[in-house]
Amino acid sequence: MGSVSSTSGATSGFTGSSLFSTALQNVISRAVAIASLPIQQLTDQQSTLNGQLTELNQVSSQFTSLQAAVNSLASASSNNAISANVSDNTVLTASATGSALPGTYTVQVLDPGSFASSLSSNGLTTVTDPTSQNISSSATFSLTVNNTTYNLTPSGANLNALATSINQSGAPVQATVINIGTPSQADYRLAIQSTSVGSNTIQLSDGAHNLLTTLAGGGNASYTVNGQPPGGISSNSRTVTIAPGLTASLEQAGTTTITVAGSTSNITNALQSFVSAYNSVVDELSKNRGQGGGALTGDSVILSASQALHSIANYSNGNSGITSLESIGVGFDKTGHLQFDPSQISSFSQTQIQQLATFLGSPTSGGFLQTATDTLTSLLDPSTGLLTQAVNSTNDQITQTAQQIATSQDQVNTLQSTLTAQMAAADALISTLEQQNSFVTSLFNQINANNFAGH
Repeated sequence: MGSVSSTSGATSGFTGSSLFSTALQNVISRAVAIASLPIQQLTDQQSTLNGQLTELNQVSSQFTSLQAAVNSLASASSNNAISANVSDNTVLTASATGSALPGTYTVQVLDPGSFASSLSSNGLTTVTDPTSQNISSSATFSLTVNNTTYNLTPSGANLNALATSINQSGAPVQATVINIGTPSQADYRLAIQSTSVGSNTIQLSDGAHNLLTTLAGGGNASYTVNGQPPGGISSNSRTVTIAPGLTASLEQAGTTTITVAGSTSNITNALQSFVSAYNSVVDELSKNRGQGGGALTGDSVILSASQALHSIANYSNGNSGITSLESIGVGFDKTGHLQFDPSQISSFSQTQIQQLATFLGSPTSGGFLQTATDTLTSLLDPSTGLLTQAVNSTNDQITQTAQQIATSQDQVNTLQSTLTAQMAAADALISTLEQQNSFVTSLFNQINANNFAGH
């Protein structure tokens, strides 16, 4: 029996010896070709599904980019469009939340404060390799910071392990290992600094000796706001509250001005990104409409996604002032794309900026942002999103089709193998009969020839 091809619609290896071998071969080929027709249909279906999946993923990707743009817009408006501008950022930096009141604050940093620091003492074991040596042979240590003690058990008998143990202890300090020796004669020391400014005491003991020498005791920060109080405000942190919703990080002594006011610059940039992302979705959906459209032409998911997209752009509320995207310079052009005129909000008054913040709202508390967020979630949610479910369903169909193809191919291969065996047996029988016929014919002819010669 000849070999069997795994390719549907073709046979190979059947080499009969009878005069009917070609006809028998044709029987196998025709039967296999007919049995393989469903496989071709399934293969075409699989190709279609793969195209749909590719386009679904592309549409989902564009909507995900739009979702990111909405999130960026939410971040830009999270402070109700309030921002804090500092005249001299070397003196301090500032940030404002939505509860900060517009105004100007003059802040004089009298002292930015200093950190307490200590260094392992002279006379201890000299450490030339902090990965294998330590300042003490003890296996346990106690760290005391402002009368609070932290018990330490380093993971190794070396200086690096001791520093790591200190940093993992929860103590309000930071430990490092520094070399105060020369490149040829290293002298590694344990250096510890408080994590907040102010007067702090730091000491490390191995149970028998104190191991640290104090380098600096630290000092509080002090500052005034609009000249008050005259003696300054003392703080053990460089991050201070200047006013409700307004915080500052003190950097160095000096005087600077913080101006808190409404600002649309961040929102302007975020709106431009939103418009660009929106238009990219429009373009992707348009590929799947009309004659000669893409893989999802006519699919209901395109209609649903388009309706969701338009609901975002057409959002409006009944409040006075700013009620729609058109009110802030975002509108449709003749092609169905959004366009944005930033000049429309650049001249907003403080009242209009507050109205803008109200119109935008937040992803969880109403306004445009909640509508956009909820709409996009309905499409992209990992479990219930329309596009997510479409992708998952298409993936399932591709898997099922592949299984059907494999099953059908196995059936065709079995049919081909069975027919080949049957045709081989038939060919062998025919060949035997042909040989017998040839022998009988030859014998008959010889007898006739002998009889003719006898006469």
